[in-house]
Amino acid sequence: MTTATVAETIDRVFEPIQQFDRSWMLAKSTDAYGVKLGFATGAQFWVVGRAGVLGSCPVEVAAAAIAFEPLEEVRKAWLAVPAGLTHYDVALHYRDRITEWGDRVFANVDRDTLSAIDTLGRRIIDAAPAALGTLFTGWRRLPAPDALPGRAALTMHLIRELRGAAHIVAVMACGLTPLDAILAAPHPPPRTGPGYAERMGYKGPFRNPDEVREQRMEAERLTAAILVPYFSVLTAEELALFGELVETTCHSAVS
Repeated sequence: MTTATVAETIDRVFEPIQQFDRSWMLAKSTDAYGVKLGFATGAQFWVVGRAGVLGSCPVEVAAAAIAFEPLEEVRKAWLAVPAGLTHYDVALHYRDRITEWGDRVFANVDRDTLSAIDTLGRRIIDAAPAALGTLFTGWRRLPAPDALPGRAALTMHLIRELRGAAHIVAVMACGLTPLDAILAAPHPPPRTGPGYAERMGYKGPFRNPDEVREQRMEAERLTAAILVPYFSVLTAEELALFGELVETTCHSAVS
């Protein structure tokens, strides 16, 4: 039987889940839904959709939970909640975009595969302490649908929020600011550097990313290390299965 280590699995599922999440987050239909709700842009829907699990808290709290978005950009979105809706309502709408996306792109995936992704993924998710991150914990508390395609999609989003929470902790532990992490992000252009920071709404002048490049790489390593205890609840065989199913299912969904 195929086996995998915890470290191998953490590394293996990161990119597929990230790409899957981007597929629905950046979809024109998701932006259009947010605008139809009453937001000026899909980006505002993204901000409140993610942080709305915290309820109608002060904007500084929402910005702290998201971490990597400029405060003023979060403020614009947080104050733009359409009439008749609460911040939490918007989060529920955003969750529904995830589950409906899963219902569509996973419609032809067999039930055993989706059930394994959901069951194994939830064991990892449930092993993490609530204190790891408020956004992650807020999302973990949202009701999940009964239908397996949407449920599996939500589970993979929760794995992404779990890694996001670990990454915020790692960035801070390495002496970086969120802006530092953006400037020196080890991603291919355009998702790194001063130009990317400006597109996110930050104002220069910016420091030279090379000044914090080594710390930024250490933050990536520490992020993975923080996740080890939670993935460790799976056996070596289960880790291999989870990694394979996530990779193949996500890649087929976004191809």
